[in-house]
Amino acid sequence: MAEYTAKIYSNIQVFYIDDEEVAKWYYNPDGTIKKDGKKINGTVRMYNEKGGLSSELTYKDNELEGHYFLFSENGFLEEEGSFKKNNLNGAFKQFNENGSIKIEGRYKNGKREGIFKLYYPSGILEEEENYKNGLIEGEVKNYAEDGKIESKAFYKKGKLKKIIYYDKDGNLQKEEKF
Repeated sequence: MAEYTAKIYSNIQVFYIDDEEVAKWYYNPDGTIKKDGKKINGTVRMYNEKGGLSSELTYKDNELEGHYFLFSENGFLEEEGSFKKNNLNGAFKQFNENGSIKIEGRYKNGKREGIFKLYYPSGILEEEENYKNGLIEGEVKNYAEDGKIESKAFYKKGKLKKIIYYDKDGNLQKEEKF
């Protein structure tokens, strides 16, 4: 597997090995990509204007394949996950600037699948969602920063069916059906 660097100029991405251009991809307004040059097979690193690493992605035969990392301008890890044939696939995490987890879950063939958890910057659980084939499904729980339940919502095939609200002591406050 080769080691690449890449730069983006407007709608053109240029890939390099040891400062030698090996491929050029043209991003068209209709979403298509014209790919010229050698096939990209390996790790591609992109750097910001300050020279800091902004992303590290793995390609196989010009497709995103394997682990990836995205970094902020300040150098902290913002996101990590995996691709399979250009689709997000497997464990996924986003991070707050303090390094705590912001969102975690799983993707299957580019769609959310299973439990997704969202956290406050303090690391306390804020929301728990369930997905099936990319659609929100079942119970969604929202928590206050003190960890107490604030609401429960119920979804079927991505459509909201009911919300239950709780007061600060955890008592049922209100219920709405849709």
